[in-house]
Amino acid sequence: MSGAVLSGRSGRVFRAVGWALFALYCAAVATIVFAPQHVDDNEAGSRLASLLDTGHVQGWLPGFITYASIEQLSNVIMFAPGGFLLMLLLFCRARPWRRVGVITLGAVAVSAGIELIQTAMPERTGDPLDVLMNGTGAFIGSLFAWGIRAFLMRWVKR
Repeated sequence: MSGAVLSGRSGRVFRAVGWALFALYCAAVATIVFAPQHVDDNEAGSRLASLLDTGHVQGWLPGFITYASIEQLSNVIMFAPGGFLLMLLLFCRARPWRRVGVITLGAVAVSAGIELIQTAMPERTGDPLDVLMNGTGAFIGSLFAWGIRAFLMRWVKR
């Protein structure tokens, strides 16, 4: 592994596998965000709400862990793999901080589009906070990929 980019056959295989994983990831996200109803509008969502209420009443669950905070965290988690994969696949010769910025802004733009579409869907609602949480997830994912790559590059040089 050289200091910049995988090249030759190993680089082509890495990119092909990476783009295939990214396509699967996008399909999974699209299934969630364009479902006709909220993914938590079912028995599982009701169970989670009941569990949270029980935990708060009995005192074993801190008050800051709410249904809304779990929903916000799930938005961060949903976009982190995309940021991670894109950091590894795009703009390999660009400075890492620029890649992080482009990926984060791209995720915010995609998320804003998703939320706009959701406002037009009868059983869905758009939420500007979701845009922020999704952008945060892509930011965290890209930083994580940057850190792993930096660690591996130092380790390989030994």
